[in-house]
Amino acid sequence: MTKILNRHLLIIVAPVVVLAVACAFGEENEVATQPPVAQALLATDIDPEALSIAYTEDGYNPKRLDISLGQKVHFVNQSETPLWPASNIHPTHEIYPEFDAKQVINPQEAWVFTFDELGFWRYHNHLKPEHGALVVVQSDATALATPEPLPLVDEGLEFPDPPSLSPTEFVNLFKDNEYLVKMTEKHGPAHLVYLLKEAENHIDVDCHQRAHAVGNAAYRAFGAAAFALASHECQAGAFHGATEGLFADRGTVNLEADVRAICSSAQNKFFRHQCVHGVGHGLMAWTTYEIHDALPLCDRLETDDDMQSCYSGVYMENVVGGLSGLMGHTTQYLSDDPHFPCNVVATEYYAPCYFYQTSHMIRVFNRDFEKVAIACGETSRLAKSYCFQSYGRDVGNATRGNPAKAIDLCNYSPQGVDRINCIRGAAQDRFWEASSANEALSLCHMLMDPLEKGGCYEIIINRAKDLFPSEHGFETFCAQVEKRWTVWCKR
Repeated sequence: MTKILNRHLLIIVAPVVVLAVACAFGEENEVATQPPVAQALLATDIDPEALSIAYTEDGYNPKRLDISLGQKVHFVNQSETPLWPASNIHPTHEIYPEFDAKQVINPQEAWVFTFDELGFWRYHNHLKPEHGALVVVQSDATALATPEPLPLVDEGLEFPDPPSLSPTEFVNLFKDNEYLVKMTEKHGPAHLVYLLKEAENHIDVDCHQRAHAVGNAAYRAFGAAAFALASHECQAGAFHGATEGLFADRGTVNLEADVRAICSSAQNKFFRHQCVHGVGHGLMAWTTYEIHDALPLCDRLETDDDMQSCYSGVYMENVVGGLSGLMGHTTQYLSDDPHFPCNVVATEYYAPCYFYQTSHMIRVFNRDFEKVAIACGETSRLAKSYCFQSYGRDVGNATRGNPAKAIDLCNYSPQGVDRINCIRGAAQDRFWEASSANEALSLCHMLMDPLEKGGCYEIIINRAKDLFPSEHGFETFCAQVEKRWTVWCKR
């Protein structure tokens, strides 16, 4: 696929000054080669009406500048030391490689850059990388041509079955990015996700985050066809990663239509949730982990269900940072406060924040599940529903193969609605694929309280309706449901 927009750089050339400065790269403090000859504009020559970002001993000011596509920005060195503005990631500057002075800007000089790529661009002083800031380039939609619709056809792509892998090769799928990409391009994203899922049987690892990388690689190789080629194993991680690639490629100019296209093939509500949840992951990455920018983008989607699914993706990406290693950005919205950032977002985003917040709480409380349950109890009434379901999901993830332990941990939740929500979360987490039905059924069987048992069966029977497309498969599942609840086994 071709990019919708092209990048170019404009440097204002002034009298040439030769500068020799050594700069440190990374933690090793290796000495870099001398920067090229500086071509800079004297600060005194800048039009006072021009858009400017000042650099002082305290860093960039303003820390965030919102501009329109195609605008020029002057980076003015008002400090007493040299400056080298450059896009993240330090030291390679690969996120927006043209956004790089590639030179030192002396005190009282300025460098000019024209932003012709939509996005949220974090940058730093290459000579002092702890000084960073953000430029947000938004578009005037009327000034842009509508991007071409996304073609989701797979164009007859066929992939050979992968070979049987050795234990070392399974490990390499998780450790060797080049190997993962080559395997994805050769055997297709569906096969690779199956291999990642199989790897869980050989090594102690969860495949969801690695499936993000498969989705990203598939989007780069096959464009939007990646959505038709991927599969839902590993908790739909490949769809999430492909969505991140989509936004890195197309931005959000055509957000509503793009989401409509990529999620149009979802066979049911569960799979659509996974698709739109992936959109939230992508939007968080697109905004370089600026949660206050990502959440309002979700509001542009067409239904309340889609908005809620999108919020959940934003919050999950904030907690797990699936794309942070690839993009070079990390969130500023995690701390030792178990309720942060839920306690700083706008009111309408407060309750949905807790649907993934417990995964952060577990780290804050050093895996003390009782303290996590207490923290969920401190939230508002609506947020408790999200929080205890999230707590149950984390309980489920921590107790695979041991449903009795999941029940014990859910007992930290207050008896009643909160505990039922925990049970529902733990049951759902065990039941992402049809092959994992037995463990979800075992959890429901072990419960003693009729209301808790009913909540458990209600959630997994509805999940089974989505995961078993054939009548035979669904009927086989329902035959294992306790008699009192088989009445719910109707499509």
